[in-house]
Amino acid sequence: MRRIGRAHLVALHRYAGLLMAAFLAVAAITGSALAFRDDLDAWLAPELFIAASPASAPVLDAFELRERVQRQVAPQGRVDTVVLGLHAGRTARFPVASNPDGQTGKFHVLDYDEVFVDPHTGQIQGRRAREAIAFSAQQIVPLLYKVHHSLALPGLWGTVLLGVISLIWTLDCFIGAYLTFPKGRPFMPKWKTSWLLKWRAGAYRATLDLHRAGGLWLWAVLLLFAWSSVMFNLREPVFRPVMGVVLPFDDSWRTVPWRAKPVVSPQLDWRAAREAARHAMHGMAMEVGFTVDWEERLQLDRRRGVYAYMVHSTADLRREVGNTALLIDADTGAPLGRWLPTGGPAGNTVSNWLGALHMAQVFGRPYQVFVCVLGIAVLGLVVTGLMIWIKKRRARLMAR
Repeated sequence: MRRIGRAHLVALHRYAGLLMAAFLAVAAITGSALAFRDDLDAWLAPELFIAASPASAPVLDAFELRERVQRQVAPQGRVDTVVLGLHAGRTARFPVASNPDGQTGKFHVLDYDEVFVDPHTGQIQGRRAREAIAFSAQQIVPLLYKVHHSLALPGLWGTVLLGVISLIWTLDCFIGAYLTFPKGRPFMPKWKTSWLLKWRAGAYRATLDLHRAGGLWLWAVLLLFAWSSVMFNLREPVFRPVMGVVLPFDDSWRTVPWRAKPVVSPQLDWRAAREAARHAMHGMAMEVGFTVDWEERLQLDRRRGVYAYMVHSTADLRREVGNTALLIDADTGAPLGRWLPTGGPAGNTVSNWLGALHMAQVFGRPYQVFVCVLGIAVLGLVVTGLMIWIKKRRARLMAR
């Protein structure tokens, strides 16, 4: 029975590998580059990130800056964000949404969805469409991310497809590890050989050892990236239900419902919303036990009728970007939801760590290099797996 079970697992591992090969190769190559996402983007398109004004010039008030940007994108577009964390010499990035036409009611079609603004003057230095498929210097990094996340396929097709592949990859991690276990005893001395490379045993044996030992040495981090990929692409149907069995979650950030009609003119203006959000954030900081370092941004979600207020705090994982956030009602200022990188329910903390590790947003440059090299290693596992399959297939055909 054990031999039959093992034979089935070998077949599952083989066909799962063949199914995943092309997808993992694409994800590995793009992921290696995206480990340096921000640096690569700034290097390819410095005009989007370096302000035209000298860094010694005074920075505009955040609310005045938003007003100036709004005037430049109107009437076709609207800016529903106030960038509070402004930096001298660096542009501020504003997402831009389309406005409905006053006569027809149809939304304008914009060829961009974000603008990069000089914080000293309020002038737009560049525009970009994050979803566009183009090969200009400004679009390379968004395109890499789109391919990495959804194969640049329209709609949800690519996202779901890569989510399914990630789920198969997660399960195959356990199958692959089991197949390295020795058949006889003593277990540990025999299993030790699975971790070693026998370079002098011939090319095929070296390829087999590279695939097996490489998978073992990297097993934990491969499982981390596989499962975090499921989190990104299949969060609600798979990741959240599975993790919710063993870990508590706070889903208030995601569960505020849409209003019957989008909010056009909320009762709280931008400045009043900021004060209400500051008060709510202070209360959350006292409750959880963190300190606010600086404010990041304030965004209006018209569909749900809430303001999202984001800050950097001692609960954050990233050094440069704040991800501590809360939602307040756009009319009353009442707190409706929160997002804590750490310090909240264990499920949220684990999820945030998975995301930060997957995207190389922690531990600085050394970890970015590690993630880049890991992508190359995954590509190596794909190639060696294909080589082993080709060798065994040829042997089976010759035997027939």
